[in-house]
Amino acid sequence: MQEHEVLVPIGREEIPFHGHTITAVKLEDGRIAVIFNWVCEALRLDPQGQTQRIERTPSIASELIRVRTLTKRGAMRPMQALTLRGFPTWILGINPSEVEGNTPEEAERVQQMIIAYQVEAVDVLYNHFAKKGYLALPESRAVVLAEPAKPIQPQLDAFDDTWIEYYEQMARWHHWRKDMQTWKESTDTRLQEVEHKQDTMEVRMEGVEAMTGLIPEILERLGPETLTPAHQRQVQVYVKQLSQAAGKHPNTIYEDLKTAFQKPRYQDLLEDEWLQVENWFKVQIERAKKRGKGIEHQPSLFYDLQDDQGKETFRD
Repeated sequence: MQEHEVLVPIGREEIPFHGHTITAVKLEDGRIAVIFNWVCEALRLDPQGQTQRIERTPSIASELIRVRTLTKRGAMRPMQALTLRGFPTWILGINPSEVEGNTPEEAERVQQMIIAYQVEAVDVLYNHFAKKGYLALPESRAVVLAEPAKPIQPQLDAFDDTWIEYYEQMARWHHWRKDMQTWKESTDTRLQEVEHKQDTMEVRMEGVEAMTGLIPEILERLGPETLTPAHQRQVQVYVKQLSQAAGKHPNTIYEDLKTAFQKPRYQDLLEDEWLQVENWFKVQIERAKKRGKGIEHQPSLFYDLQDDQGKETFRD
């Protein structure tokens, strides 16, 4: 898999499957792929370990790709995906009995889910995309034995060996008819179950598609990203350090910080400003240490970010 190659899907679907959903995308060349990490998450598998296993399998290594899609948090990110061509080889290589859970009940549930993926998932995905009109149903990969010729009854005076061979052929012919009838009933039942699930989820899926289409507009209206929770916590650490070094109350430092960056709240600081915010604290802490703790009449903590020559300057 080439790390730098990121494909942009032309469609994305959330397909209901045994109590959760499989996220799948359609590529420009018509291939269907599932978001790999989320399948591993549902099956309690280690994505990194499974990735390495696929990359060691020459027949499907090239089927593990990267696509740009929405994460569960609503951000566009490159994510690993596995095409439906490589999916069966990978999933059938997993031994359900080797998967463990925190409890015997959880282990049993995950093992049954893996078996469901091995037996049904590919057909469910193909049927879903075919019903949406995104592709034609692929030819069945199942091996269906050709119908044996129905034997012709020999003459009444035929030899015993001829009658024995006739009845053996008749037995094989009736076994074939019984097997085909069982296979047809099983296939019809599975198709009815898939169609029922798709029909009951149609309204819900249309709502999800509508909301997904609004996400880029919502993100654009939200504007620039504010400080991450980690950087907000770091601001609190810097405030405490500066308070100890300068002998100032933390509230005063927060007010100075907001005024310096022209924000109504320190939480409104932008992530793009983080380097400037961090430098502001470092400069203030260093100045406070040089002047000594507890000095009451020290210059204001406000400063201009740049002077005419592009250098940091401070104003008292």
